[in-house]
Amino acid sequence: MTDTISTDRIDPFAPWRLGSLELRNRFIKAATFEGHCPGGLPDREGLGQFHEAFAAGGIGLCTVSYGSIEPGGRTFDDQMCLQDDILDDLKAITERIHRHGAKAAIQLAHCGSSSKWSGWIGRRARGPSNGFNSLGTFVGTPFARALKKQELTELTQQYRSAAERAKAAGFDAVELHMGHGYLLSQFLSPAVNKRKDEYGGSAENRARFPVEVLQAVRQGIGDHMPIIVKMNLRDGFRGGVEIEDSIATAKLLEASGADALVLSGGFSSKNAMYLFRGPTFVEELIKVQRRKIDKLVYRMARPVLKSQPFEELYFLELAKQLRKEVSLPLICVGGVQSLASVHRALTEGYQAVQLGRALIHDPALVRHYQEGSKTESGCTVCNLCVAEMDRDGVRCVLNDALPARKRID
Repeated sequence: MTDTISTDRIDPFAPWRLGSLELRNRFIKAATFEGHCPGGLPDREGLGQFHEAFAAGGIGLCTVSYGSIEPGGRTFDDQMCLQDDILDDLKAITERIHRHGAKAAIQLAHCGSSSKWSGWIGRRARGPSNGFNSLGTFVGTPFARALKKQELTELTQQYRSAAERAKAAGFDAVELHMGHGYLLSQFLSPAVNKRKDEYGGSAENRARFPVEVLQAVRQGIGDHMPIIVKMNLRDGFRGGVEIEDSIATAKLLEASGADALVLSGGFSSKNAMYLFRGPTFVEELIKVQRRKIDKLVYRMARPVLKSQPFEELYFLELAKQLRKEVSLPLICVGGVQSLASVHRALTEGYQAVQLGRALIHDPALVRHYQEGSKTESGCTVCNLCVAEMDRDGVRCVLNDALPARKRID
């Protein structure tokens, strides 16, 4: 256990060891879907330039997103699937990150019962329990079926294989996505997981499959490659994961070999703005869609994309409760918009910070902080960068510091 408040001032720019991996500082680029995988294949140049900008800008660890463990684990056609045929492209991207002194991580994920991938048309998405798939209603996957135990075993092996491929592609760490309403988050959430076997019921049972995935990945990549877990502190809606559940999960993850936890929240199909905070981007997201069916999908999504008040470090108070119960490093994400917030996060229980929107606005923000030329991000938290992922790839609407995506028609 650790104290909530540290009496020592941590230098965010000093080298920091994450497991056996030494990072040049405590700043991590958060995994934010980049929109640079047209047709599911990484655009070597565009995706490489995207992440190279952060590495050159001083980030310690740069996280590539979203690496599905199998084709059916994608929410959209333009998300990558971490298979052998893209390893050369990923090697080129990790090399571009490494040449600037940064380390590279990749987020491993599966969308579970929230598939909107056209390859599932005519088939049922798969999740912890039978249920309604609101995201796939208009593309042929309106219902999800419960995964069988044999399928859980197969998925666990696919997580392990994906992590092994990530290691072969030159990544220095992996991030297991256990939050935001994706597959492992669905198992953790009592609102979605209604199973009656050993994978449902108590918080410990609901964490069983995610823990098995963590253990399998550890076996696959060995002890020297860090495993970061992104998990929810709260799902953000009634009946979902609450802080007591996440504390129980965190203890199990710590005992099973996780090297650090990214503490987030929100559920993409039920309350997505609990993750983002600030004004909704749904109307702009509707506007940029090319297909009428996609416009209709996002119109139907308006109830889960309602604006929510923004404040800096909006998960801090919940994270303090979890900090009292576990000893492994905690990584702050959510509302880190100033250097003062970085220092506060590191003083009040976190060991590192993840930056998303602030870095999309200014890829060199870490260097500017360190040089003293900036103390605050210029990000206005308008959230329109999220809508840009469906136009030209994620970018800040206030500038053009990041590359536009290559289109294929």
